[in-house]
Amino acid sequence: MEPLTIIIIDDDEAHFTLMNRAIVKKFPHASVYHLKEANDCLKRLDEIKPTVIITDYLLPGMNGIEFLEALNQQDIDIPVIMITGQGDENIAVRTMKLGVKEYLVKSGDVFNLLPGVIEKVVRERKLEQSLRESEEKYRLVLDSATIGIVLVQDEFFKFVNPQFAHISGYSQEELTTRHFSDFIHPDDRTMTAEYHIKRLKGEEVPETYLFKIISKDGKTKWLENKGVVFQWEGHPASLNFLSDVTERKQSEDLVRNLSQMLIHAQERERHMIAFELHDSIGQNLSTLKISCDTFFDGQSEIPPELSEKRMKLSKLIQQTITAVRNLAYDLRPPGLDEMGLVQALDMYCEEFSENSGVKVDFQPAGLHKLDLDFDAEIHLYRLAQEGLNNIRKHADAEQATITLIGSFPNIILRIEDNGKGFDVKARELGLCNEKRMGLRSMKERVNLLGGQMTIQSRLMQGTKVFIKIPYKGQKDESEKTHINR
Repeated sequence: MEPLTIIIIDDDEAHFTLMNRAIVKKFPHASVYHLKEANDCLKRLDEIKPTVIITDYLLPGMNGIEFLEALNQQDIDIPVIMITGQGDENIAVRTMKLGVKEYLVKSGDVFNLLPGVIEKVVRERKLEQSLRESEEKYRLVLDSATIGIVLVQDEFFKFVNPQFAHISGYSQEELTTRHFSDFIHPDDRTMTAEYHIKRLKGEEVPETYLFKIISKDGKTKWLENKGVVFQWEGHPASLNFLSDVTERKQSEDLVRNLSQMLIHAQERERHMIAFELHDSIGQNLSTLKISCDTFFDGQSEIPPELSEKRMKLSKLIQQTITAVRNLAYDLRPPGLDEMGLVQALDMYCEEFSENSGVKVDFQPAGLHKLDLDFDAEIHLYRLAQEGLNNIRKHADAEQATITLIGSFPNIILRIEDNGKGFDVKARELGLCNEKRMGLRSMKERVNLLGGQMTIQSRLMQGTKVFIKIPYKGQKDESEKTHINR
């Protein structure tokens, strides 16, 4: 312990001598000042700068309570130990309320107990100062933080830093007097309340998640939240670190909308090309085949080499017709508009099995309950189509399973095969460098739909692709027409 500076206020010389002797014995390097009146102490505080003050209750000029009141009026924060010969409980309570650290009644061993009391008071004082300094440092960090920091307990804001007040547009006083859900966008109130409760219970929640708030000026803002749970004043609370990601979210939405427009444009171009292939080129090729097959009609004798050549040309034309038809079907599923997603995929899986030799088991469920718009249907069709093409090109599989489930509020698509599998981590790291677009295009399409895609695969144990996208319901007829143009 550092050397102490102690003021003793007592008009009894004998009492001072006993106290001084006990103090010096315990603290040999202490500086002890003896003052007989409280007024003298008040006048010399700046000069002496005491570590602790020991005072008798009954003093000339003012009593102990009046002395404490004088210290408080001057905003002097020095620990005081009061010693009195009166064991009055009311006086003890009043002195404690005025800030006295210890209240001792004179007895045979009070002077021997005093050094221990001084040591206790001084240590508590150092701890208080240390805590105050730490609090000031943390307050400085919180006040200067560039992200919002809030403490939520019992569904109320117990603390908000200036940055969150700036983000929300409300004052700190307004924020800490209302339920925290009042500031959250109605779309996200259930989710944030659920995550808050789960986190307090120790249940698993996302490490970070996004939600919207409504600022004081009525604007919607996106926040990214990272939270931790701890005990605050004996009760569980969550400390949340909130970053304003509104601009980032708007940029992501813009990119997503542009990408969505690009996909729509691609689908329109595919539709147009498929139409031309089927109705123009396909018909011309069919006419050409008929002409080729009937080219020698009416001829009595046909040289064998010409007949053989005609047959080869006819066969080549038929192969070309089949290739053009398959290309047109790949560009624009013929049954999607008329029959719907389930039947179109069922037809595609059958044809894929015939052409590739991979047996495909298509299992739809629960989709009759969902009114899918064409946008969702074409996305799901393309995902299944790309998944099967990946199996045909890379998996060396004999069997594949396509499972499509409508499980509100999501649509789940599973693509599985019994092929050779691959190293998922290595493949994902190489997606940016490789020229193959299969998995990358699937991931981009799923992201555009606001969904999630996970891949499980092991060498020689097949591959499982799990896709979950939110169901957004049917679009109006004008939008559907726009997509189909």
